[in-house]
Amino acid sequence: MTWPSMENRRNSEVETVAENGEVMVSPPPVNEVIRHNYEFPKIELHLHLDGSIRHSTLLELSQEKHIALGGAKTVEDVKSLLVSHEPANLAKVLAAFDLFLPCVVGDKDAVERIAYEKCQDQAENGVIYFEARYSPHLLCNTTSHYVWHMDTIYKEKGLLTPEGVIEAIKRGFDRGEKDFGVKARSILCCIRGFEVWNNEVIELATDLKHLGIVGIDVAGSAHGADEQYDAGTIHVFKEAYERNIHRTVHAGESGGPKEVANAVDIMHAERVGHGYRMMRDENVYEKYGKTERIHFEACPYSSIMTGSVGLDWAEHPIARWAKDEINFSISTDDPTCFDNCVLSELRIAQHEIGLNVHQLWQCQLNAAKSCFLPEDEKKELIDQILKAEPLKN
Repeated sequence: MTWPSMENRRNSEVETVAENGEVMVSPPPVNEVIRHNYEFPKIELHLHLDGSIRHSTLLELSQEKHIALGGAKTVEDVKSLLVSHEPANLAKVLAAFDLFLPCVVGDKDAVERIAYEKCQDQAENGVIYFEARYSPHLLCNTTSHYVWHMDTIYKEKGLLTPEGVIEAIKRGFDRGEKDFGVKARSILCCIRGFEVWNNEVIELATDLKHLGIVGIDVAGSAHGADEQYDAGTIHVFKEAYERNIHRTVHAGESGGPKEVANAVDIMHAERVGHGYRMMRDENVYEKYGKTERIHFEACPYSSIMTGSVGLDWAEHPIARWAKDEINFSISTDDPTCFDNCVLSELRIAQHEIGLNVHQLWQCQLNAAKSCFLPEDEKKELIDQILKAEPLKN
């Protein structure tokens, strides 16, 4: 891992050095000054809904259902259990899901609640539109391929099918839009290591567009985080292309430039989740970043914590992307695991990585142009962003 100079570290808002010499990383706290600096409307494209559950909600649900949750008794206990401050690897970060998702699995009210609460959290960050991705199969209680290490799957409120999960999330999003003015849509995830669900994912995305589904994704899990997508997954994405279903693919996070190329060329990805490691091959960067203008969904804090990018903020790939005017946006990824938010990500991008406010605004415009909404709704977003353009530094 690349380490920045001690002088840079002293100026960092997010790094501290522990007594053993290890560097600990935390998102910067959000205050009114930060809110004022980034007053423009915001759009978030790379957000895992099942990785965006409030710690307080998890504590409450665990106590109601008598789920151990690592023995947590307070919200701070939950944070200590789930939030890492040491850069590691993607599989380690994803392992936290095994601990907390059983609090939600199979509970239609809890699923609706986390969707609704996410709208409120986004409104507090000035977000006007976001796309939340999730696997309906990970949240249901009817699949025969259980992921969670549980004695019993929660079924006290009846059976919750993958379709029922999508319906519950739609109810939460509808209430959230009404109460907080934030528009939200769903992206359904295929999951690496659970390819048995893939065919149903594309059928759900085809049949349930009226429930706010705007695309599909393929993401890793603790059971498979290497971006080595099998023939069945590739077929599903080719089929999605034929059906005009929008597509984003996790690539260039744990994998390398080849995985980014495969996502676009073979799987017809319109957007790439993360993509940082394409920078290891200038030809790949030139083709997909500069020439084809593929949209890259960057998550700065996550990229450090998963070990996708070395801990040297000034050398972060998005510094180069901003300079080269690459088509990218900024997102949070998994706030449950990182304790971050959209405003803290923008602060990191400015104070740690070096982007200016106009470049951060440009990321919102990029996101509006690259979102998966129909063209008329997309135009409304673009117009809102354009009206809020800040002065160039």
